[in-house]
Amino acid sequence: MANKTIYKWTGIVTVLLIISRLTGMLRETAIAFQFGMSAEADAYLTASLLPQILFLAFSDAVKTAFIPVYSQYHKEKNGNSLVLTLYIIIGIFLLAISLLLVVLAPFVVKLVAPGFSGKTYELTVILSRIILPGLLFLGLSGLSSGILHTKKNFLVPALPAYPSNFIIAGFAVCLGAQFGVKGLAWATLAAYASQFLIQLPAVLKSGVLKESKLFWRHPGLKKMLVIMPPVIIGGAAMELKSIVDRIFASLLPEGTIAALNYANRIFQMPNSVLVVALLAVLFPTLVELALEKNTDAFKQALRQGLSIIIFFVLPMMVGIILLREPLVRLLFERGAFDATATKITAEALAFYSLGLLFMGGQLLLTRTLYALHDTLSPMLVTLGSVVVNVIFNALLIGPLKHSGLALGTSLALFCQLAVLWWLVRKKIGPFGGRALLVSLLKAGVAAAGMGVLILLVRPLVAADSLLKLAVKFTLTVGGGALFYFLAAYFLKIEELAQGLELLRRLKAGRKR
Repeated sequence: MANKTIYKWTGIVTVLLIISRLTGMLRETAIAFQFGMSAEADAYLTASLLPQILFLAFSDAVKTAFIPVYSQYHKEKNGNSLVLTLYIIIGIFLLAISLLLVVLAPFVVKLVAPGFSGKTYELTVILSRIILPGLLFLGLSGLSSGILHTKKNFLVPALPAYPSNFIIAGFAVCLGAQFGVKGLAWATLAAYASQFLIQLPAVLKSGVLKESKLFWRHPGLKKMLVIMPPVIIGGAAMELKSIVDRIFASLLPEGTIAALNYANRIFQMPNSVLVVALLAVLFPTLVELALEKNTDAFKQALRQGLSIIIFFVLPMMVGIILLREPLVRLLFERGAFDATATKITAEALAFYSLGLLFMGGQLLLTRTLYALHDTLSPMLVTLGSVVVNVIFNALLIGPLKHSGLALGTSLALFCQLAVLWWLVRKKIGPFGGRALLVSLLKAGVAAAGMGVLILLVRPLVAADSLLKLAVKFTLTVGGGALFYFLAAYFLKIEELAQGLELLRRLKAGRKR
């Protein structure tokens, strides 16, 4: 895929994901408004965590294993049979897992929240049993996304979060007071189902299920069975970091889990928008280049991906750290979420955000190893990072409380990135480390200047009303971004030049 196409589709998917994440923030704001940092909020967030973790691990595994394999068969007649057979196998498997987890819910809750007891524990078990069957729909949604990405349809897979977020947010605001947190759990189950159903028409339209039949001995199935287990374990281990934090947080005062959740949602946003969009476009390209054994182009694509992450994520990291309190106040401080909750959440957000760049880099390097058909190494590295995370949490929870748990996550991400970098370099050789260092230094200078500007105007980002705060915050962020891009222009940062060149080409194309 040419540079122009990568930038174009990354830009389109990024815009869609930004809107999607904004609706996700609307969902979190609605939950915070209705339930604040209460025991009910802790119970719901813990109950919804397990299916989300399993979905992210399983969905990522399906797409990661499916795209390289399906790329070899999707133009052949038996490619459709592979898709149909996978839908049946995955559906049956996830249904069985969901039912098993429903039965074992009391033990699962004890495992992920050992500090829960009494009514909070009982409520978490009930909510888990309502939400867990949604894993079936989430898994089928992941497979559908993999199919559409292979067919170079990046648009529809970026849409499922829209109805899902609106269903949960709408219920929390309109019916949350009437039906309580149990009703919210049923709304969450319906939201999960919508993520699969919204993609189904596009899958059918692509023709992948036409003239297909079950083919239990399809050679692609065997290849996927070899690739998938390490990816599933690695993906689950990656998400285990959230469970690790919540296990430790359950030992702290009531509401800590909710505070970490809200901080983590903001922390995840930059990478879940930009890097996820980038990976959706870049991963199929890396797979194709690996199959063609085009090492030079492979290195170039990887280096370009890392440069994009540095250029965009670094200023976001600086901005979030410096504007953490007004950001949390703007998003969540209303209803049951008070000023104390804002302070606690903002403290955690600052330490989480230190790991933003590390998270973006490790996500891309993990996919790079997957494209090279190495699924075992990322799994082992991720499992090791979970152990490191536990160690850091145990050391930091005493002096820093909930902030120590956030800092432990950032430090574990750094260790994970360092090991993955070494593994990729060992496999493909140097891939432009010096050039990336130059990009990092230039972006760092521009981001530092932006940070100074934000520090000067930050005292002004305070207001009595939500509207005034929103206006001042938007102006501050806009001014900081403008300064950063101007500094990047004068520093001749390559990523900005490439983006501007793409805009010029698109503009010229429209005039023709």
